[in-house]
Amino acid sequence: MKAILAKRLVADLMKWDDERATQEFAWLELMVDYKFDHYQGYSAGHRFYIHLLRWLSQFKSVPDRECAYTLLRKRLVYVSQREMHHLVNLSWPMIAGHMRSAIARRLQVPVYQVAQLAKARRQLKVMRARTLYVGVSDGARIDVFRRYNEGAISNEQVVSMAEISAGKQQSLCEKLEKRLKKLGAAEPALFEWVCLIDDFTGSGTSSIRFDGVAWDGKVDKFIKDNALYGENQLIAKGGHILVHHYLASAWAAEQVTNLLQQYQTHQSGFVFMPSFSHVLPADIKIDAQSDPALEALLKGGYDPSIQTSHTGNDIWLGYKQCGLPLVLDHNAPNNSVATFWARSDKEKENYVAANHMSPLFPRRQRHSDAR
Repeated sequence: MKAILAKRLVADLMKWDDERATQEFAWLELMVDYKFDHYQGYSAGHRFYIHLLRWLSQFKSVPDRECAYTLLRKRLVYVSQREMHHLVNLSWPMIAGHMRSAIARRLQVPVYQVAQLAKARRQLKVMRARTLYVGVSDGARIDVFRRYNEGAISNEQVVSMAEISAGKQQSLCEKLEKRLKKLGAAEPALFEWVCLIDDFTGSGTSSIRFDGVAWDGKVDKFIKDNALYGENQLIAKGGHILVHHYLASAWAAEQVTNLLQQYQTHQSGFVFMPSFSHVLPADIKIDAQSDPALEALLKGGYDPSIQTSHTGNDIWLGYKQCGLPLVLDHNAPNNSVATFWARSDKEKENYVAANHMSPLFPRRQRHSDAR
């Protein structure tokens, strides 16, 4: 009943005649059933149409609402759970491809010969056994990754946290030693490859960043937090650190690739490599050049109370002004345009009541300021 009433109110708000309403709700019904109503940020009893009504109501005129609706209708990239799981499923073949290339370089043979040469096949089998898969965020879906690759990856090769305790490191190496004995391999019980797996990067800064003085990000934190050498050595010297994302913006993919090359000179004991299941095309970005009317609308209706110390200021186009019209099934990235995910905070001093923001896909913040 709520949805029926909300649809009627949306049509009135948008001034749609019967023909237009029939066309738009046909599309909306399809997307709501297939994707939007399954957004995990919605609470019980509050699904898409309720949020759509509130979201459209914040825009002050019908032309502004049409501009905002066009953003939803024409520009939004919504990645469903099924689509994200498909990207997870693509990850292992891509990782395996990087390994075959590494074996080919080591033996100085073409990649296609790795499957033909007995020596290359044996080295590849040992390399796969000496690989550790690490989920570096909640969105990494490392449990899904493991289930999709049952038989190719042992449960003892997968960890769900980037911070690995000394006891866990010892256990991983002991179980690796048993696997190597079964293979009749003489290689030391240290990991030759570590795959750091994450779901999405929009700016690249969460993975790797450099402020001109010090390195930071998940890659650097993994290196610092784990006893890689010494008494609890985990990774073999010269080992490969593969930084894999299921999804990335074009800008982030470029940033991560360049920064990993620079970081390798800082951490010369390892080989750092980027990998992505899919990179979004660069032309999806919203900015003043690609869509000046939409950018002006987003900026004009911006409420600074949505800002935190983690997002920085002026984020109507999202964190780092990435301008991504993107929503993931489990959460809306803060790199996405703020109107999709941001909720105004009336208790903040910089709250602008005239620009009160109601989200279409409410974001669950990983970082927030204490009040």
